[in-house]
Amino acid sequence: MAVSALFALALAISVLQPPRVEVEKLAENVYLFTYEVHRSLFVATDEAVLATDPQSPEAAELFVKEIRKVSAAPIRYLVYSHHHDDHASGGKAFGDAVIVAHRAVVPHVTGEIVPPSVTLDGDASIHLGGLEVRLLYPGPSETESNLILFVPDRKVAFMVDSVFVKALPWRNMSGADLRSWIEALEYLEKLDFEILAPGHGPTGGKDDVRAFIVYFQDLLDAVAKRIAAGESLQQIQATLELPKYRDWARYGEHFDLNIEGAYRELTK
Repeated sequence: MAVSALFALALAISVLQPPRVEVEKLAENVYLFTYEVHRSLFVATDEAVLATDPQSPEAAELFVKEIRKVSAAPIRYLVYSHHHDDHASGGKAFGDAVIVAHRAVVPHVTGEIVPPSVTLDGDASIHLGGLEVRLLYPGPSETESNLILFVPDRKVAFMVDSVFVKALPWRNMSGADLRSWIEALEYLEKLDFEILAPGHGPTGGKDDVRAFIVYFQDLLDAVAKRIAAGESLQQIQATLELPKYRDWARYGEHFDLNIEGAYRELTK
């Protein structure tokens, strides 16, 4: 079979494959919805449901259907974890749910993103049938708008794009202040939780937050030493390795870009 025909067949198969949709129960009342590589938390009680991150219009329709398999209670709240449109552009599917976000989301509302109806400057608590859900602002991290969603009675913490389990940060961490990001992770680490739910990749625990902090520190220390030795960004990227992280996801694709982000932080 010709190469072009093989490519066409592979493309047709990929189009016919349904998207990956999963729901994982993390704790009583607390669930993690997955659509392809994006993950969103929802908290369901007999009184009401709180959902996070509607992702995209396509994902949001399936998200609502999956919530309805778990609970018939009204979806009363929809929380944007931060402003990136791949996490926040499916809000229309949630009807008249009250949309809550940090105020720093507002300047980024464009296109499909439904504007939040309630904005936060700091922290807030929402009570669902006696279960407290805390929305916590740890300061700037991956963006200036990232919130932590914390369910203290279930010891679950959800933070998106600012922490991963055994995976490198995304690309060159554009626009982030890495020192502030580390401080936000240290804030997260101090919370009394056992289950860490990221917005991408596997779930983990408190040790994974510490490991992610140490990665940032190791990266900054290594790049700082090379800068002090007079090396350019390109020279550092050509030779620097951190072997202890080689088995982390995205190391091969994004480590050079992480170096770029650290170099920007240290030379700005």
